[in-house]
Amino acid sequence: MRGFKTFLLLLFFGVGFFCCKKSPKAEYPVITEVIDNVQVVTNPNYPRDGIIQDILEEELSIGLETGPEEYMLNRPFDVKAADDGTIFVLDWGDVCIKVYDKEGTYLRTIGQRGQGPGDFGFLLYMALSSDGRIFIMNSVNRRVTIYNVSGDYLGGFPFEGNFTEMKTDGKNRIYYSKYTQKTADEELPVTKDFIEVESIVQIIRNDAEGEDLYLLGDFEGEKDRMRRTESGGVASQSSEFNIVWEVNREGLLYEGLNQEYKINVFDQNGKKMLTFGRDYDPVIQEFGREDNRRKRTMPAYDPRIGWVFDEKGNLWVSIYSENEGEVIYDVFSPQGIYINQVILPCRICEIKKGKVYSIVTTEEGYMTVKRFSL
Repeated sequence: MRGFKTFLLLLFFGVGFFCCKKSPKAEYPVITEVIDNVQVVTNPNYPRDGIIQDILEEELSIGLETGPEEYMLNRPFDVKAADDGTIFVLDWGDVCIKVYDKEGTYLRTIGQRGQGPGDFGFLLYMALSSDGRIFIMNSVNRRVTIYNVSGDYLGGFPFEGNFTEMKTDGKNRIYYSKYTQKTADEELPVTKDFIEVESIVQIIRNDAEGEDLYLLGDFEGEKDRMRRTESGGVASQSSEFNIVWEVNREGLLYEGLNQEYKINVFDQNGKKMLTFGRDYDPVIQEFGREDNRRKRTMPAYDPRIGWVFDEKGNLWVSIYSENEGEVIYDVFSPQGIYINQVILPCRICEIKKGKVYSIVTTEEGYMTVKRFSL
């Protein structure tokens, strides 16, 4: 009898043990391989740690429809934040940079429209260095103008060509992209009235004084479309797909043509070291009149929004979304692992010390700069 009770007791605990034991979490099916000495990481079409939304809590808003002029934003295009929380707003409309403290109090205006030293013709891009300098790309004057964060003019240097975008790394080096077209004999005829000309995107780096120029690479894939008009002229359309790029604090270049979901990482000498992406079903969109409906493939990642790094070194890649008022970011680790998808109501300009800085248009139609806790 005692042996029978012992058997029942063991059976009970044995069943309990097996019932309570947690099943192991399924391994994330990422594929990692080495091809031509380059690490290649292919993720499935879902993130390892799931989808996240409603994670932003508003802390601060700058921008008024009416009121003091220094708090009215004309056409803000970019926002940067210093380590101490000071906020720098690049205002295209007022052709200046407006500076606010971490509480949103106006501090100063940097620059103005003009042709004199430190003046701007038309502002394109702004980059904030780790040593307290502001680099501003001035397209009309074809100069990079430099101020410190206190608003003192420090000089600048000229540039040649049509540069677009400007970034800095943790070593205060400056990066630009420059577009050039291939020669006419390399045009790709589509019809007698329509041609495509392949463009090359050059990404160039120099130091903070405009010296030590270094070509990181020539990146191909964009095609400018040109159509002959009835009057005999030529109408040009921008490329359907674009080279998108970003630089992290260590000076690694992340680049990809958004015709496919693949991102390449290059070291400081322009050597490819990593390629990553995820399985992706392209969005097919119909357009045109009802009697002439056509289809087009939308970009894998959205060039209008771009990419941003968080302070862990994760890359936030904005993907194309058909839902208005929704911005979707795929978040990849520095190793190229697809860790999260984050759904937000606005574009991220910067992530700094757990804060997100964005430009948001209100329901009343005026533009504001907002800071959220992440």
